[in-house]
Amino acid sequence: MEPRPSPPPAPSGPDLAEWVHYCERCGERMHEIHCKIVCDNCGRSRDCTDP
Repeated sequence: MEPRPSPPPAPSGPDLAEWVHYCERCGERMHEIHCKIVCDNCGRSRDCTDP
């Protein structure tokens, strides 16, 4: 039985900032769903292409 390949490393360094979005309304971390970035705390959403 061969060992399983290890998973790819998580993003780190300067590129990590591109993966983290914070809500302009409440300051909580947001996540991406179907090209929308959504805040779990207050429900604010925006399009992924918005600056």
